[in-house]
This record gives sequence, structure tokens and C-alpha cells, in this order.
Amino acid sequence: MKPIVKLALIAGMALMACLSARAQSPAGRLFYEGKGDYSIGGKQLSDGELCNLIGDNVYYNTYLSAQKQRKLGLPLGIVGAGLLGATVAWYAIAIDAPWVHEKDVIISSGIVGGIGLVASAGFALYFIGNGRLKWIAEDYNSRNGYAMDLSFGPAPHGIGLTLNF
Repeated sequence: MKPIVKLALIAGMALMACLSARAQSPAGRLFYEGKGDYSIGGKQLSDGELCNLIGDNVYYNTYLSAQKQRKLGLPLGIVGAGLLGATVAWYAIAIDAPWVHEKDVIISSGIVGGIGLVASAGFALYFIGNGRLKWIAEDYNSRNGYAMDLSFGPAPHGIGLTLNF
């Protein structure tokens, strides 16, 4: 065997000894499945089970408001984007028409800007609500020891780096 291969094997074995991956049981880790759904160990949780798991404070103050944001934001953003596209198309078609006056252009510009704000606010609400829902799972996992971390200290085979996930 070539010396470089031996060195790579020894380095790999040493790394495996230092990085003992002590995986937690996947049955206890909370996963955000999207659309406001959560699961533990492949079993989808009902709202009551989720409330018992994350606590009343997080459920009522974060989960319910994040669900409202997510459910309101997507339709508002889609409708706003559709109206923005239609308004911009009308604006592009009618801008060179002889019957369009300067005040019509100013009013149309204001309408386009207002509808653009509605669309951007809707998508912002959706992504903020979705991020808050992901945070709930991350918070639960970190409070219950299921968060991933890399630490230096005592390891099963001596002292070294330990990856916990």
C-alpha cells in the first residue's frame, strides 16, 4: 500500500475516534413538515399534541400567529402579483396611446406602486410566518437536547471533537 493511502486511512480512523456521533433517537426529534404540520418519528401531530409538546406559551403566542401570517400571506401575495402583472401590462399597452394624459400616467404609476406593495407585503408575511414555524421545531429540539453541535472536550475514546446530532 502507498504511504499516502496509509496516512489517509490512519487519519480517517483517528477522526472517527474523535468524532463520535452520538445520534439521538429520531422518535423524539420534532420535524417541521411544511404547511404548518409537524411530526415526531414519522407520525404527524395534531394541534392538541403539538400544544402539549411545545407548551401553551409558544403555541398561543407563536404558532397560531405564524399560521395566520402564512395562510394570509400567500393568497395576498399571489393576488397582488397577478394584479401587478395585469396593471403593468395595461400600463405598457396604453402608455403610448394618444388618449392617455399625463395625470393618467401619474395615477397608473401610483396604482402600480400600491399593488406592488400589497404583493410584497403578502409574500413577506408568508415567509416570515413560515420562518417562525420552522423556529418552533428548532426551539423544541434545542431545549430537549436534539440540536446539532460540535464541541471539543471529553469523548468516548479520550479527548477530541464530538459531533452531537
